[in-house]
Amino acid sequence: MFHTTPHTIFNKIDTFFSQHSHGWSMGSFGAIAEFTWDPGEPIQCFNDGRVGRVTPRGAIALETHQELTPVAYETIRKNPVHWGQAVAFCLPEALAKRNTKNVLTELGVDDAALRTSDKQQILFDMGLDQKIVDVCIRTDNPTLISRLRNACGKNLLAPDNDIMKHIINAGPTRVFITNIGRAEVYQPIGIDKSPEGPHTHVLPKLLASGRAYSANTPIPNGLLPMLTLHAANPCVNKMGKIKVFEETTHLDFQSTLQQWGDENYLSQKNDTWEALAQQVKPCDFDPGKSRHLRLATRIAIRQYQHLHLENTSTVNEWREAFDKLIAESVS
Repeated sequence: MFHTTPHTIFNKIDTFFSQHSHGWSMGSFGAIAEFTWDPGEPIQCFNDGRVGRVTPRGAIALETHQELTPVAYETIRKNPVHWGQAVAFCLPEALAKRNTKNVLTELGVDDAALRTSDKQQILFDMGLDQKIVDVCIRTDNPTLISRLRNACGKNLLAPDNDIMKHIINAGPTRVFITNIGRAEVYQPIGIDKSPEGPHTHVLPKLLASGRAYSANTPIPNGLLPMLTLHAANPCVNKMGKIKVFEETTHLDFQSTLQQWGDENYLSQKNDTWEALAQQVKPCDFDPGKSRHLRLATRIAIRQYQHLHLENTSTVNEWREAFDKLIAESVS
């Protein structure tokens, strides 16, 4: 992983925000806000030194942080020729953790709201106690405010508490606050399914794990993810629909991976590509002793298959040896 200055990191983040093909998320394992924007949608930047974007459906704003560390990585997917690619922007644990609340709490007027028109609305912390993120709602709905105030001091997810039903029906703005900034989602809460564009998830079963992120995310020890870029994928679009393989999109992220990825992972991928090019037999290749390196081998095979359609027999032999969808978690 190359050393990168905070200025360079935030310039790169701003470049990513300018491209509608990428998506973003902020939150923890079980409570997350997602942000995307579409071509032709009104979109605004910040002119106060912050990085991010505001649209009619949602917003993210980030403040420069000297300790922010980007971690680029790839994930395996169930589709046998696909993979995921992302960058987690992390802080050291001591700088990432917040003094979170475990009961519904009124925080008062939200004068830090990202839109001027929202600055007099009332902010409530949902009390989800997620360590690295305050999961909040903001509203000017008098009926909802009254109900929320009556429920303050209680566990929002307790079986005898019906306030979540009223929150879902009212659809207030959701506000996720971390130590590098905040995400806001203005769209109504999806009841039957999540709406396209910015939306949120609060999943009690995942929250109960107490994890800050999925076990499938290779975050180095001592770091916690503040924001994740879900980079444009060469095989599927933002909605997960399969598309014709885009080599340029693939190569763009490989450049990011070279800059911010794990050196051992990159070395294993390069060894795999070289062995495939030389038509080495799988029995003569070490796919890696750790799960992390075996993942590198599997993804390298999938990527090689897209880039070298003429080498089908060798790829199939390697897939049979190293990329069966068994035993290991997939995203």
